[in-house]
Amino acid sequence: MRSTSRCRERAAAAVVLAITLACTATGARAQFPIFANDPIDASSGRAFAILPGVPLILPQANGKFDPPIVVGGTIGDVDLVVRAGSPVVGPGMPPPAATPPVAIAGGTRVVGGSEIPFTVVVSDGSAGTGVPLLGPEMDGIPVIVFAFADLDGDGVVGPTNADLDGAADNARELQESNYVVGRTAAIFSNGVARGSVAVWRGAPASSGGLHVVLTAGAYVGPFSPGFMLGNVPDGPGVATLLPFFPRLDPDRVIESKGRGGPAGPEVRLGVELEPAFDPPVDDPVLGTPFALPVDGSSPTIDRAVVQSGAMSRVRFVRPSVAPGFPVDAPVELLPGAGGALFEPLGSVTLPDDGPGNGVHARIVPVDLLDDITDPPAGPAVTLTAGPGMRIASPDTDGDPTTETIAIASAAGVDVVLDDLGGPDDGPSLSRITVAVAGLPADALDVTLTPSGGGPGGGSAPAIALAALTGNPAGVSAGCRTTRTLVAVVTDADGDAASASALVSGAGVSPTTIALAPAAAPTGMVVPPGAVFVGALGVTPTAPGTLDLRIDALDAAGHAAAPLSLAVPVLASVAPAVGIPTVTPSVASSRTRTTLTLTANVGDDCGLRRVAVEIDRGRGFRRLARLRDDGRRGDAVAADGVYTAVRRVRLPAGTFAVRTTAKNRVRVTATSAAATLQVTP
Repeated sequence: MRSTSRCRERAAAAVVLAITLACTATGARAQFPIFANDPIDASSGRAFAILPGVPLILPQANGKFDPPIVVGGTIGDVDLVVRAGSPVVGPGMPPPAATPPVAIAGGTRVVGGSEIPFTVVVSDGSAGTGVPLLGPEMDGIPVIVFAFADLDGDGVVGPTNADLDGAADNARELQESNYVVGRTAAIFSNGVARGSVAVWRGAPASSGGLHVVLTAGAYVGPFSPGFMLGNVPDGPGVATLLPFFPRLDPDRVIESKGRGGPAGPEVRLGVELEPAFDPPVDDPVLGTPFALPVDGSSPTIDRAVVQSGAMSRVRFVRPSVAPGFPVDAPVELLPGAGGALFEPLGSVTLPDDGPGNGVHARIVPVDLLDDITDPPAGPAVTLTAGPGMRIASPDTDGDPTTETIAIASAAGVDVVLDDLGGPDDGPSLSRITVAVAGLPADALDVTLTPSGGGPGGGSAPAIALAALTGNPAGVSAGCRTTRTLVAVVTDADGDAASASALVSGAGVSPTTIALAPAAAPTGMVVPPGAVFVGALGVTPTAPGTLDLRIDALDAAGHAAAPLSLAVPVLASVAPAVGIPTVTPSVASSRTRTTLTLTANVGDDCGLRRVAVEIDRGRGFRRLARLRDDGRRGDAVAADGVYTAVRRVRLPAGTFAVRTTAKNRVRVTATSAAATLQVTP
C-alpha cells in the first residue's frame, strides 16, 4: 500500500511528525518490489500500510485511532487487485469482470452449491491499477480473499448517506462491512494467486440474487520460524480497498492451523478481520472512503452474484427495521423477494383478549443455509396451533387449529395468529409449528398476555394519531418511499408499550413495521401521548392506495382499536418543496452579506437538484444550490433540511426568492416565494 502523492504540511504536531517520517523515508527500498518507493515508518523500518486511494491514516500516541490522524497528502496507491473469474494476466492489469459471475450459496460443501473463482494480481502501483508484478518475489506468500455482501440492496457495501434511506439505516449497514460472508486463502506464484471462494449468504434468483464484492489482503515479507510458527510472512500488510480500515497487528488478523512451514491451500486459516475505527460517513476530511460499490466501478475489487440454493425448509421471519438497530451485535439479515430485508422471528407476544387484535408473522422458503430462496412449484406446508391459539388467516378449511398453505414464491405467506376462545382463558405460553412434508421445520413461541378484563386490569390504550412525514400528496409508484411513520398512543394507565403497522396494497407484499418509542420529528405537532416512530421503506409497484393499519399494546397486554391510514400512490409525485428561509432577512446594499438559505424538501424518487432562485427584476435565476450532507453550513445530514451559505451584494430593493427541486425521474417543483429586503 504505497503513496504516490507529495506530502503536505499540517498544523497539528502529531501530523507534522507523521509527514516528516513519511517524507524522509520515501526513498527507502524493501527487498520486495511491491514496496518500491513506499513511505517508510521510521520507528519500525517497514512500509506504512495505506489502502488504495485513501490517505495515510495513523493512530494516536496511545496506539488507538480515537480519532485517527489523517495525513491528507499521502495517498495509497495500488498493491493488490482482485478479479472475479480467471482472466489472463499479461503486461496490463485485467479489468473487472464485464458480467459478474453467478454462484450458488454454500460452495461445494453444500449439494448444488458452487464457488466464485478469483484471481489476485500484485501491482507495481503505477497510474491507475498499475502494471502486474510477475516476478518470483511473492512466491509462496498466502493472500486472503474476503467476500462482503450488499444485504440491503442499495448498491453499496457499508454505511453511506448516498442511498435512499440516507443516514437512517447506517447502523444496519454496518452489518455489511463488519461481517464477511465468505473467505479463503490462495498462494502467490509469479505475482498471481488463483482460487475460488464459497459464500454462505445468498438471495432468491427471482430477485436478482445477492451482490457481493471480493477484496484481498496479505502480509509481505520473509517467513520467520519465530513468527507464527513460520506460517505467515513477517512483514507489513497490503490490501485492495476494504469496507473499513482494518486492525493490522498480524497476531490478531491471521493464525494458522499448521505447525511450521508456509501455509498452503490445504491448510485451514482462521481469520479475524475487524475495523480499527468505525467507517466514516461524509467525514469533513475523509468523506466516505470505505463504502464499496457493487457495480464494478471500484478499480481494485470485483463483484459477483450469489443465488440461494434449493429450498430445504421454511422459517418464520419479520421485516428488518432500521431505527434502533444494534450497532455492535451480529444480526442475521435475510434478503428476500423484491429486495425486502428480513430478520428471523422466534417469538411474539399476543393479547389473550378473544377474537381480533392478532399478530402477523411471515413464513418464507429457505435453503440449507437459511437464505430465503425460490421454492419449487407449489410446496405445501402445514401450520399447527398450540393450546389457546388459532390461525386466523389464511383459513381455507374452517379449522382454526391447523392450515395447509402453498408457498408459491420467495415472498412466502403472511399469517395472522390470534388467541382461541374468549378473554383470559388461555395458557400464558403456547407455540405455532410449521411442517414440510410432515417434518417439523420451524416453531414460533407465543406469549399470551392478559386482556383488560383479566389479571392485568386497567384500561386499553387508544391511537390518537398516525401520520407519515414527507409529501402529503402521496407517494410515487416505482420509487422506494422512505418515510417516517409516527403514531401517538394514549393510555389512562400511562403504560403504552408497543406499536406496529401492517403495510399492504399498491403491489406491496403485506409487511409489518415495528415502531419504537422516540421523539416526534422536528416541526411535527402531535397530541399528548406516547410517541412511536418507525421507518416505512417500501416500493409500491402500481398506482392505487398504500394501506397502513396501526396497532398498539400497553404493558398489560391491552390492545388499542386499530387505526387505518390510506396513502395515495400516484404515477408520479412532484417533490415536496418548502418556502426558503433567508437569514438574515434584511441585508445592506453597501456591503457583501453572508446569507444562510434553508428549505425543507423531500421526494420518494430521490432528489437530483435543490436550489434557491432569486428574481432581480429579470425573472428567477439560481442564487445557490442547496445541500443536505451535513457539510458547508448544513447542520444535519439527510434530515430533509437543505442548506446553502452564500455571500451576496445586491442593490437596494425587495427581492423574491423561491425553492426549486428536481427528482431522479425529472419531475420538478417550485415553492411559493419568500422575500429578501435590501436596504440602501
